Amino acid sequence: MLTSIVFSKDRPLQLDLCLKSIKQNLFDDNKIVVLYKTSTDLYESHYTKVKEEHDDVEFVEQGNCIFDNLVDLVSQSSDYLSFFTDDNIVFRKVDFTMENVDVMFKAPETPCTFSLRMGVNSRTRDYGDGEQREDPVPKPIYKIEMPSAQEAFLLWNRTGIGLGGYWSYALSVDGHIFTKGFMLYCCEELAHLRRFYDTRGVPRSKYSWGQTPNEFESKLQRFYFSTTPMMASPEFSCVVNSPNNRVQSDAENRNGDHYSYDADYLAEQFGLGKRIDVNKIDFDKVKITCPHTEIDILEGLS
Repeated sequence: MLTSIVFSKDRPLQLDLCLKSIKQNLFDDNKIVVLYKTSTDLYESHYTKVKEEHDDVEFVEQGNCIFDNLVDLVSQSSDYLSFFTDDNIVFRKVDFTMENVDVMFKAPETPCTFSLRMGVNSRTRDYGDGEQREDPVPKPIYKIEMPSAQEAFLLWNRTGIGLGGYWSYALSVDGHIFTKGFMLYCCEELAHLRRFYDTRGVPRSKYSWGQTPNEFESKLQRFYFSTTPMMASPEFSCVVNSPNNRVQSDAENRNGDHYSYDADYLAEQFGLGKRIDVNKIDFDKVKITCPHTEIDILEGLS
């Protein structure tokens, strides 16, 4: 079984799309938990509606420390867990199971993560300036087939690849699967370290830690050398991050270069009863060659 932890803030319409895509296209044996935060009463009312429409999903409101929240959630997870953000979309049906993923993790060349956003189609990298440049498939890369799976898997050594590229970026919260033991170790260590940087009520300084998934992912990078050198993925990616807007201020991530949709406008559409149907989005219109690719999500609005 997999536990999927989804980070969300002020994006009820995108969260609804993300959850529906996970349920439709990912594994059946998947427990979904949303760790969410809202900035206004209006957004809180929208999230109440999301909860009603997804009563099979567990919702946990983010507290004062996201790192403490994560220790609690990871400690209660299944043996494997994944992270998603609310602008992630599982854009195709996977043709493998968690049993296949379990086999990959127990192979002699044990991967540190199984990435749902990587595959042989992942050939470009977002450089933050609106342009995507080449991020070639690493060599050697090993193709692994299993009789019980309808698609193959990839295995590669991330340490022989330059830092900064997606093929060496193992500790991501965009659709990466980890073992519970490793991620609990990371979260407990970060929750402990965070206390040394906490300003305890003083306005945030450059030494204090933010409370966003961006900050969590950033701090995870201290464990880059604390795990195995191998990474794994399906042969073709199945998760994409569609950065149509930005709702946090910790990191000035690129967003809205091609399909810019303001978060308040999308929330208004949600309040009017509109929803995005993942099956009505033409993912072939924008070739997904990069894990961060803007999708025209309103193409599926109805």
